[in-house]
Amino acid sequence: MKSILLAAIIGMASSTAMAAEAPFKVSSGPSNAGALYSKVYITSRSDSVVIKKIVVNRGNCQDAEAMPWKPVRLGFGNTVDRLFVGKGFMSACNILEIAIDTDKGTWTFNTNQ
Repeated sequence: MKSILLAAIIGMASSTAMAAEAPFKVSSGPSNAGALYSKVYITSRSDSVVIKKIVVNRGNCQDAEAMPWKPVRLGFGNTVDRLFVGKGFMSACNILEIAIDTDKGTWTFNTNQ
């Protein structure tokens, strides 16, 4: 009985550890739109993932695209990118943290900028 219980606990821990990896990769960098803008790139590592929301610097950077954000489904290897700018007048967005909400959960990434 103890061995079955131990195997079940190890199995649950293994699946939790495997599920912790994001089904996509995130990167960020400067934009060709100007010095105030930064760009976020999200590339799927899953056959299908729906990107519901992107929050940059805990909401202190705002989406700078002309079209409002709508959830997007990405297939394996597909990438979506989005422009962000600081919330204040003429303020830049120096990306330090990116939170991505998906149909598979929410992940937060820290950048090395």
